[in-house]
Amino acid sequence: MILKDAGKLELSYIPGKILCRDEELQRIKVFLQTGRVLISGGVGTGKTLLARYVGGDAYINCYMNKTEHRVLEEILRQLKPRFNPAGLPSQRLWGEIESGKTIILDEIDGMHPEELRHFTYSLSRQYELGKKINYIAITRNHFILQQLINDDAIWSTFADKAIVELKPYTWEQVKEILWYRAKESIEARAIDDEIISLIADIAIHSPGHMRTAIDLLRNSAMIAESKGQEKITPEDVREANREEWVSDLESMEKEELTVLAAVATACKRKAYADISEIEEAMKIKSEEYGISIDKKNFEKILQNLIQQDFVYKGNMGYTIIHYPVNLLLSEIEERMRK
Repeated sequence: MILKDAGKLELSYIPGKILCRDEELQRIKVFLQTGRVLISGGVGTGKTLLARYVGGDAYINCYMNKTEHRVLEEILRQLKPRFNPAGLPSQRLWGEIESGKTIILDEIDGMHPEELRHFTYSLSRQYELGKKINYIAITRNHFILQQLINDDAIWSTFADKAIVELKPYTWEQVKEILWYRAKESIEARAIDDEIISLIADIAIHSPGHMRTAIDLLRNSAMIAESKGQEKITPEDVREANREEWVSDLESMEKEELTVLAAVATACKRKAYADISEIEEAMKIKSEEYGISIDKKNFEKILQNLIQQDFVYKGNMGYTIIHYPVNLLLSEIEERMRK
């Protein structure tokens, strides 16, 4: 067994400790004392995680509930399961939400613009009407959200300066979080720093960042376990990150294929290879394919492969991240024969 608790690698899991966001977490708690906070940040920066960690009485995904009425219905479904909102106007539904409740409004910019404008106006006015509804709103970009609302007065009462912006995690932070999550969910003997580093490199290279990292950790462990292994290998990570085969390989020249084969060979049993290991592998592949590549040309081709995302230069060396090495080598061999 490799996985000791797969549930702790689900995206919906809230860990007991939030790492690398101490300052942001403190600011969220301070702003929430005033009744409102807007969390802004890109995909995989931990917006929803922080909101759910702080906690709320109801969690609503506004992208899935695009109108004010739908959002209010969903809030009341969670706060008052026995209450039937069918056929009631929005004003009546606002009246059913008790004072002092905290609502998490995820992807609030997913609402229809007109609905969004009226909803944020109504929400921010509840305090003037004698009712305090606390809220944590979440958006990918607070500047775009402000443009969607397109009303300075509404924006001022809805968010104003109560904004906490989350910057992308660094490679070191992704590694730290991955180790914490791995210790909760994976047997200690089954994972090492090389695997964590490789996953962190892939995550930083992806649009999903931390979300991608957790997915890869879970899927790599599942792949290794399905093979009956005791440890996660770099090939398991590459298999978890595998993309559909790209046609670009067919348009490559022999020299490019040779250098790519050299990188793959150097990474065959490890996550990373240094330049000397790749050069050594290239000598063997050059002889095998009957191709001569001088040092200057080799460096130029390697940089070109990096730019095309066939090879990735990570924090610990050069690596292959999109395809299992054995599959890549077999495809290159076939292409060379043609």
